[in-house]
Amino acid sequence: MRLANDVKLEELKKFGFKYGTRDRFLYTTKSNGIESRIYIDLLPCHNNNNELKIECPSNLIPRKIANKLYDLVAAGVVEK
Repeated sequence: MRLANDVKLEELKKFGFKYGTRDRFLYTTKSNGIESRIYIDLLPCHNNNNELKIECPSNLIPRKIANKLYDLVAAGVVEK
């Protein structure tokens, strides 16, 4: 998934994203003591067309992350 062409990073703030460390724009959630995140790497050498990346310590994507991705797609902020 990646950001739609006409979407600015500031629009993601409406969905709970914020600027984080390591030049990332991220959404973080914690479930059962395990932290997961969706992020966009802002460094040009790590970013390929504003791709969204998911970081989960387990093999399963938490429900909150899946719901947030659904909300982003439904709002037209990201493209499949």
